[in-house]
Amino acid sequence: MGSKQKKMAVSVFSGSVDRLTGLAILVSGAVAMGMEVELFLQLWGAYAFRKDIIQRNMNFSEFQNLSSEVARRLQELKLPSWVDLLREAKKTGNLKIYVCSTAASIWNAKKEDFVDLVDDIIGAGEWVEKMSEADITLFV
Repeated sequence: MGSKQKKMAVSVFSGSVDRLTGLAILVSGAVAMGMEVELFLQLWGAYAFRKDIIQRNMNFSEFQNLSSEVARRLQELKLPSWVDLLREAKKTGNLKIYVCSTAASIWNAKKEDFVDLVDDIIGAGEWVEKMSEADITLFV
């Protein structure tokens, strides 16, 4: 009898580059460890995944005066962008990304308005059910 695959569920409220980078690193690690990972993009998290926003988003949540230095260091370290880290994690493991239906309504967006990483738009009730099955739950 095999062991059950561990699950991680992350509610993503923030759309700032620094928090999304941290999220992508955690997700990449979890996927590499064989975990099933699900993300639920709420308000600003959903906004950051819009096709028309993703490339021009340079917002940082804290220490905005250091944002250009952090961006420079990320380039020097050759760390892929948060979206590229998530794209790679999705290719190599079990990663599902959902947009909150309320957030989609706020941004007047449909599934096709979001980057191709998004699997579906779901409601909060469905997300709570998914979280109840997870071994690890996080809020970013």
